[in-house]
Amino acid sequence: MGWVFWGLLIVAVCVIVLAVLNGFIAPLKVHFRTRVRAQFGAHVVDQTDQPFVGLALSGGGARAAVFGAAGMKALHERGLLSAVTHVSSVSGGGFPASYLALHPVPDTDPANDYFDQMQDVVAHDYFWDVQMGQLRKPLRAFSPSRRLTSLQEALARPDFIGSATVGDLPANRSFFFNTVSYDTGQRVTLGNGVLPSPDDAEAPSALPPRLRSMSFSEIGHLRPTPDDFPVTLAVATSAAFPPYLGPTTIELTQADGKPPQYWHLGDGGVFENPGVETLREAIYARGPGQTATIYGFNAGMQLDSTLSKNTLDISIWSRDVTRLVDVLTVYATSHRETMFDVLGEKHGMNINFVDFNYMDIARLTQSGTPPHPRWLSWDTWKFATPADRAQSATPAEHLAKIPTAFKISRSNRELIAAAAEDLVELHFPAAASGT
Repeated sequence: MGWVFWGLLIVAVCVIVLAVLNGFIAPLKVHFRTRVRAQFGAHVVDQTDQPFVGLALSGGGARAAVFGAAGMKALHERGLLSAVTHVSSVSGGGFPASYLALHPVPDTDPANDYFDQMQDVVAHDYFWDVQMGQLRKPLRAFSPSRRLTSLQEALARPDFIGSATVGDLPANRSFFFNTVSYDTGQRVTLGNGVLPSPDDAEAPSALPPRLRSMSFSEIGHLRPTPDDFPVTLAVATSAAFPPYLGPTTIELTQADGKPPQYWHLGDGGVFENPGVETLREAIYARGPGQTATIYGFNAGMQLDSTLSKNTLDISIWSRDVTRLVDVLTVYATSHRETMFDVLGEKHGMNINFVDFNYMDIARLTQSGTPPHPRWLSWDTWKFATPADRAQSATPAEHLAKIPTAFKISRSNRELIAAAAEDLVELHFPAAASGT
């Protein structure tokens, strides 16, 4: 048995050495290089002459991607999507956001084929594609930073993002892909939108500098992302949840000959998962007294005391470890929302926020007022499996258990899409809209 012990020990040592050499402890991959805080501007858009209508697509893996895609379809059917001027996305929400940006909605009505295709693309099993990327280049397995490249390659499908860069984003909408800086703890926006520099004391934004997002521009100038920044990298960075993925490393060459700087970016949901705060910042940047509308599709896994207290085992250190992040998020979000309320009142802001939260289906059903009778029984669900029925008494209960991942089952996809449709219907009944 001695040779077995020594054999296992040698293998373990080799694994550790490879892990260190290939960046598992310190990322070795530089994903993008550019000049430090360079000013770019050819593709910058900001429709200040139009009413501000924002669309926020939250993080939450494939669950959020499907929820956002189905939600956009429901808005389109009511004639509301075309009025959107600003799109802010986090993590999985970046999948339908980038599809909308690079594949314009056709003029056909109701454009069902388009939205069905969008949902097919964003619901694809990207987790499998990442694993295949690992097999093709096995050394990536030892580096979350390099593993992120596998996700970036998976998003480059010809029917999805392809080789598009930020310069290819449309000129009629602002798109923000939200990430977080592991260096400063601030939000970093990637995309073609315009926000005031956090260093510019004279900027019209009412937000304190530390609450504004970072980007690439010079002090006092527009701050878009470089034209040649890959959209696949923007979306992958926004979805780079640690420790599995990231960080994305950006090397910034300084013009004065000083050593380069390195930015380390990751999943924007670590900072703010709904993606609403970037839209608020864009509204505030227009000056005081603004009137705006925000449609928010929130598919993030959230703490719910009623649902949680009805569950015996929440397994904090295994399948529910993200609850630790959720606890901190609740605290931080409550403080920031209070601050926004105070600033909004001070500066005369009138923001109509329409919230579509997929967890509301479970809450409404539990309170005895389901948005549709189908949430009480599995009978009408086409893709429900025996395992689904055994795990949850009702579809509404099962909806709250859908995990955060880069893949989603047909059954869970059906539930998430129906949740988005029913929530939009609650706010904007189709009959009232004339459709």
